Amino acid sequence: MELKALILAILEDRPRHGYEIVQGARGKLRFEEGTIYPLLHKLERENLLSSQWKKASTGKERKYYTLTRRGKAALARARVAWKDYVRVVSEILLGGRRGAAGESAS
Repeated sequence: MELKALILAILEDRPRHGYEIVQGARGKLRFEEGTIYPLLHKLERENLLSSQWKKASTGKERKYYTLTRRGKAALARARVAWKDYVRVVSEILLGGRRGAAGESAS
């Protein structure tokens, strides 16, 4: 799964600044700042994100990223691809075409 889809999903509900993206996912996933910021810039160049400088609650200027219409469409496609991926991997790991889950191969 691409990190790109995860970033798009994190931004789906509201605009966020880069540090907030990095910190917000720390409890669930480990994002490195050196990976996230270049990816945010790339997604912006691809017109999947737009950005705007705003003052944060701390008073510091931060660049907030928002999904564009194109970004929302990319996220929808990524979700379909993820569901297909999970289905295929589940079939393989949990039995599927190779036999019922829990059966051991002889």
